[in-house]
Amino acid sequence: MLLLCSTALRAQDRIDYAVKDQDTLYMLHYAPEGQGNGITVMHVHGGGFSGGSPAGDQAFAKGLQAKGYNVFSISYRLFLKGSDFGCGTATPVKLKAISTAVEDVADASRYLIEKGASLKVNPSKLYLSGSSAGAEAILHLLYNPFAASDKARYSYFAEKQRFKGALVFAGGLVDINPVTTTNWVPTLFMHGTTDELVPYGTAAHRFCSADQPGWMIMFGDKTIFEKGKRMGKHALLYTYVGRGHEVSGYMNREVPKIDQFLQSVNSGKPMKALEIIVPKGK
Repeated sequence: MLLLCSTALRAQDRIDYAVKDQDTLYMLHYAPEGQGNGITVMHVHGGGFSGGSPAGDQAFAKGLQAKGYNVFSISYRLFLKGSDFGCGTATPVKLKAISTAVEDVADASRYLIEKGASLKVNPSKLYLSGSSAGAEAILHLLYNPFAASDKARYSYFAEKQRFKGALVFAGGLVDINPVTTTNWVPTLFMHGTTDELVPYGTAAHRFCSADQPGWMIMFGDKTIFEKGKRMGKHALLYTYVGRGHEVSGYMNREVPKIDQFLQSVNSGKPMKALEIIVPKGK
């Protein structure tokens, strides 16, 4: 059962947004420094749906906070805690781990939208952000293959585009078909060409072989970007040549690039899809 609640901001600026089973789900709030620019970013951490925490991407959150952004870094249920997201974990279990996280990202998003006035959130300037497993979670909320199984939760997002844009750091989708001209949001992608966990293009997740329990195809950021490009949509892909899954943490060091993208989207000026190649060693 979902129970929405709010707590007063404590020293860590923690807000509890839901209680599910034995898990109290929360978000760390980084209020904008100075006057603020009116833009809110909700970030979802990585960790293979088995680990990680909102505090892990603090450098990214504080970097945006210093530039006037209103940032919320959320927790979600770790369905694979005590296990892993590797090739030995059966595909249906992997899909359950993703869908569980997507449910929580949806509920956290709705919480921010509906509590916007008290949290200085302008719902028309709300961006999703995610790293690795978190990137997969936000992509699957935006382009949702699980929507039919939980219409009560996801109709809220189907009725209206709730997000201004997205920041995706080494993410992927299990199904590219839900990505359409009507639900696309301007997106910044960052991905390494030799990512060993989440494919840069289209390949088996974690490059599992077809005879392993965890085999499933995943459409990585390059594939999603190319579809957006064919549709004439606003997308920016930073391709890091020769780099692996460490790019999933680059939001902590690439705040100026991220700020530039967010400001360009927020300005409302239409932009074509652009890929920027970052050579190895730079």
